[in-house]
Amino acid sequence: MLDRTIKRRKINYSSTEDFRFFSENAGKYTQILSFYHIPLSERNPFRVIQGNILIRSAMNKELVDDVLNLEYDNSLKVTEVSQNEYLRKKLWDSYEKNNSPYFSVGKARIYIPLFSIPLNIIYNDQCDKLVEYPYNQLTKNPLTSFVDVFDTYGYKVYDSKFTNLVLIKEDKTSAAFYSNDFSCIYIINDQGRLDQIIPLYDKYIKHPEMHHIMSKLTDVVDAYYSSSYPTFVFSLYSNGFISKKTYKKMRKRFQNRLSRKEKFASKGEKND
Repeated sequence: MLDRTIKRRKINYSSTEDFRFFSENAGKYTQILSFYHIPLSERNPFRVIQGNILIRSAMNKELVDDVLNLEYDNSLKVTEVSQNEYLRKKLWDSYEKNNSPYFSVGKARIYIPLFSIPLNIIYNDQCDKLVEYPYNQLTKNPLTSFVDVFDTYGYKVYDSKFTNLVLIKEDKTSAAFYSNDFSCIYIINDQGRLDQIIPLYDKYIKHPEMHHIMSKLTDVVDAYYSSSYPTFVFSLYSNGFISKKTYKKMRKRFQNRLSRKEKFASKGEKND
């Protein structure tokens, strides 16, 4: 596990894009956020990121409802194309106009991760069904059809415009993402939950070097996934993400732990 010896620089979270978006919109979606135990006063950056995923998903759902309400009567009058084709074109035009976030699972675009993949496919390609029972009930009562966004879609939902994160690298069961706002790397598992936070730029670094940031981040993540703690710590230091002072402290703590393990091992005792 990552040492807690990285003393982070102070970050004005309230000035970040993620916190601003959350504070401006969370009040409209308290019912959805409460499903995930995210309060309006949430201050944990990663939980705010998750909250924003839920909010943007709900906004996409509202956009669909608005298109259906506006275009349903017109869809009954068209003769050149089918009702489904008419509604589908109106919906996709609206997605494009609003730059609506989505990600892909196979050939399916997921605009509403609050819903399952099959339901997203209906929303995308079988729009005429949305005005018929039982799907028309989702306009007023969508909660019964909600899935767990993060269990269902894993870390894929973070690799999209639902967040401001940047994918660095995928591993077998997790992926590493960079947050510029929060100056850290998030290791997110395939259940969509947070495994590890790697803080970047400790408080002793006065002027962070941002050139070639992605290659540096990739080097750190490769070292993290190598499971070699000394290699990982050196990568943080050599790429300018921790100061010499922090590097020495982390090395010393690791060496002390290693010495204690060797001491217990030589005595045939278990190190708790």
